[in-house]
Amino acid sequence: MTTTEQVGYTKRLNEILCSRPSEQRDRRLANFMTDLEGAYQIPLVGKDRIEDFEVKNPKVMQLYRIASKARTLF
Repeated sequence: MTTTEQVGYTKRLNEILCSRPSEQRDRRLANFMTDLEGAYQIPLVGKDRIEDFEVKNPKVMQLYRIASKARTLF
């Protein structure tokens, strides 16, 4: 992840997090996570693949985890 990409994704995530918890906010967080999965090909299965990705892409995973934990799933 480049610095420019990180700034853009961080800004987008912060905008979502500043909105009040709602179904729409959860959908936006889910879309954010899907966008990260697609842009960085985050593996969703395979323990070794996931661990390897996390080591190589800590900034991506940090954003992904923040979004995941912020979801309330109404």
